[in-house]
Amino acid sequence: MHFSTLAWLMVFTAVFYFVFAWFREQACTMVCPYGRLQGVLIDENTLNVQYDYKRGEAAAGRSSFKKGEDRKAAGKGDCIDCNQCVVVCPTGIDIRNGIQMECVNCTACIDACDEVMEKVGYPTGLIRYATINNIEQGEKWSFFRPRVLAYSLVLMILVGVGSSFLFLRSSVQANFSKVQGTDYVMENQNIVNNFRFTLLNKSHQVQKVQFKLLSHKGEIKVMQQGQSIKAMPGELTIGLVKISLNQSLVTRYRETIEVGIFDATGKQLETVKVSFTGPFKY
Repeated sequence: MHFSTLAWLMVFTAVFYFVFAWFREQACTMVCPYGRLQGVLIDENTLNVQYDYKRGEAAAGRSSFKKGEDRKAAGKGDCIDCNQCVVVCPTGIDIRNGIQMECVNCTACIDACDEVMEKVGYPTGLIRYATINNIEQGEKWSFFRPRVLAYSLVLMILVGVGSSFLFLRSSVQANFSKVQGTDYVMENQNIVNNFRFTLLNKSHQVQKVQFKLLSHKGEIKVMQQGQSIKAMPGELTIGLVKISLNQSLVTRYRETIEVGIFDATGKQLETVKVSFTGPFKY
């Protein structure tokens, strides 16, 4: 059995049950960053769920509906204070109080208000998608505004940078670390370091790779597996390598060398910097 998969399944089931059974709308108001992010981005020209307070409140404000009443003569607005917009709101806010962080733009209040307006014979759209300037000054909404264009430009740059990282990334990732308890070994005129390597194949194909020294002349040998390493897709390959350099090339105690990772066709996939140690130099 896949116990790790079962464990994650149980965790997600418990989390979602907790959210939908008890936490509910608090997930929107306390956890979700959507409202706070929108509060930073919106302005007076942002299209949003809005209550037309000029039409709904008028001079005398909102009041309950009375059959046969001339509300315009009494200075009353079209809002009959039925509270249906509040009842249907999943986060329990009153949209008539203005834009609020808890609003998730589900438009349930729009549907409820339009239904009530139709029943009492008033025009729909008391709650609708509109801008603050549209309600207050009657201005039409326009998409091509400096702020929108600036946000679009920033978004395009972020998407471009993210896409470049995705498509230009190396298909493998390697790391070299010294074998614990070892420093260096002298073999004839050569200095030898033993390293433990981890090789991650990030592609969907089996890759046969080789290690080659780039910055120094010497020898790099993969122990137990031969020179070629078979990396399975999505898996981590672990092994040992022995790097041997002539002592004349090691001019200090800790020398930085570069190791290239090549595929079966000879294409260089990645370059890794390795810290090579030798005798202490005075």
